[in-house]
Amino acid sequence: MVYQKALDDLSKGLPILVYDSEKREGETDLVIASQYATPDVIRRMRKDAGGYICTTVRESDAREIGLPLMQEFLARAIPEQRELFDQTDLRYDKSSPFSFTINHRDTFTGISDNDRSLTVIEFAKFISNVMPTPQKRKEFQRTFRTPGHVNLIIARDGYFAVRKGHTELTTFLAEEAGLIPSTTVVEMLSDTHSSMTRIEAQEYAESQSLTFIEGKEIIEQWANGQGNGVRCVRSAPSRSPVLLP
Repeated sequence: MVYQKALDDLSKGLPILVYDSEKREGETDLVIASQYATPDVIRRMRKDAGGYICTTVRESDAREIGLPLMQEFLARAIPEQRELFDQTDLRYDKSSPFSFTINHRDTFTGISDNDRSLTVIEFAKFISNVMPTPQKRKEFQRTFRTPGHVNLIIARDGYFAVRKGHTELTTFLAEEAGLIPSTTVVEMLSDTHSSMTRIEAQEYAESQSLTFIEGKEIIEQWANGQGNGVRCVRSAPSRSPVLLP
């Protein structure tokens, strides 16, 4: 079963490919559980995929550390520019998942593979730590700075009852796999100056022996009550390297 294979691969620190839907973006993302986002993984993402590398966080975790959706924050902060932040004309969704960009405070510029890996893995480790909300917010501010080079994107509460993007699809998979509920994702781009077609992405997956899964299969598992994170184990990740095939 492709769904179980995707969960198993994520649990092993392997990347997978997730296609959303021909009725939505019609795009495929290369995905890794954030706790396994080593420098080699980040390098692979920028070279093999080429899109925008982002790291997901559940909406409940975002609230806990005080992270808003960027469009809502800007609309409140600059009310005279509210029309600029209107996203009702998006062709594939009703709203964007983007929040702030961050760097870990131990990074240099923040953009290198080493720096982005550090930020992503330490962010995953951070959200896995249980502490009172006021303390967690203070610790988040001491650990990370913004703006940075890792864009956080928020998976909505209720998952697919609210939104069916890669943010929700992949975060749900990580939670289902018993991992820290955060993934790092990047769109697969083509040499044709467009996103990879589904066929191109499937061919890449086959050539690299990676699991390719469609969003509809993930949503079906959720709708049939096979999920909702019942196996989630919120432990801190190991910093030991993960070897890619």
